[in-house]
Amino acid sequence: MGSREHREPPSVTFPRPNVPTAQDAAPTAGSFNRMTESQTPGPLAGTRVVEFGNLIAAPFCAMLLADLGADVVKVEPPSGDLGRQFGPYINGESAFFLSTNRGKRSIVVDFRSDAGRRKAFELAASADVVVNNLRHGAMARLGLDEEAVRSANPDVIYAVVSAFGADGPDAERTGIDVIFQAESGMMSLTGEPGSPPGKTATTIGDYVAATNTALAICAALVGRSSSGSGHRVDVSLRDSLIAVQAGWNAIAFALGEQPERTGTASPFLAPNRMFETADGHFVIAIVSDRHYQIMCEALGRVDLIDPFMGNDARLANREALEDILEPIFASETTAHWLDLFTGAGLPCGRVLTLPEVWEDPQVRHNEMVHEYDHPVAGRVRGLGSPIRIDGRQVRSTLPPPPLDQ
Repeated sequence: MGSREHREPPSVTFPRPNVPTAQDAAPTAGSFNRMTESQTPGPLAGTRVVEFGNLIAAPFCAMLLADLGADVVKVEPPSGDLGRQFGPYINGESAFFLSTNRGKRSIVVDFRSDAGRRKAFELAASADVVVNNLRHGAMARLGLDEEAVRSANPDVIYAVVSAFGADGPDAERTGIDVIFQAESGMMSLTGEPGSPPGKTATTIGDYVAATNTALAICAALVGRSSSGSGHRVDVSLRDSLIAVQAGWNAIAFALGEQPERTGTASPFLAPNRMFETADGHFVIAIVSDRHYQIMCEALGRVDLIDPFMGNDARLANREALEDILEPIFASETTAHWLDLFTGAGLPCGRVLTLPEVWEDPQVRHNEMVHEYDHPVAGRVRGLGSPIRIDGRQVRSTLPPPPLDQ
């Protein structure tokens, strides 16, 4: 999708040799495993992506595109992507970096030199897609802003993941995920009732923005295939977190005020949260009156049906209902409740640790945990892709690159 014949870009303000191919960009890439011949090419096969990224947002976006078959070249300074400096390490390779960079090759560019900037420009001029998440104005200072790249590559898809937006009063502010969680309203809604604002455990803003950017790039490639014109893609990290809270914002719009924190409970449904058991915790999600009736019958508490029938009644009397349910659920093990409610067709689940997730039979069946050989780190365990096309998991077999490979 979106591939095109690569041509020598028109002349620019400084002399340029032939534009390197993605293979040229990583002269030592042959030292580790490429995609096997038996693997079906992904839908983005033939699409060249050049990434100028740090940490998560642009790197994860480019990894998604690589999983879909794109040929991704990651341009790094001599010190490497900042993520390479985050431990823990596996034989000197950052586990953090490995998690967001499979499917790529790395080329080191010294942006302080004319030759380095020329090499970076040549790569951008040869690309179908250029994606970056550098600080506001950094690409322009390197001579890689959209206008410069498009002068040599008119139909490029030029994608930018920014902190607060490409323009506007906060465009030049720097930020990382905890800032976006704080200033998107997410922290104000996270935590138990009456507790201070909380943060989600993962850097969710980076991953959501990266996914939004990859989606927009795919759409732009489809648009280009019919129009022949390039496109600019802009995605803001904070905007992405605001957008992903559509339900909470809908409540605030309707009420005209800040909603209260509900902990693990849903603001829309009750009972719908985590409960303590005799040996741990489990979650149950009652989403209809029929579900509620089945739960009460399974508990042998049909006396609870009429007083709390209707979701509005259960929400209005959430605390009273949960005060009844909590000692009931605490009286038996997690396995007991899962067997009982799963057998009754009710949505329920365990609260798993990450190692427990890795060993879950369905997770293993879905190939969400896999092992691969890395040229430096050795045998490494990593995550798969949640996307399947025509029954096949879309995941690049090219391991994350060592620096300049």
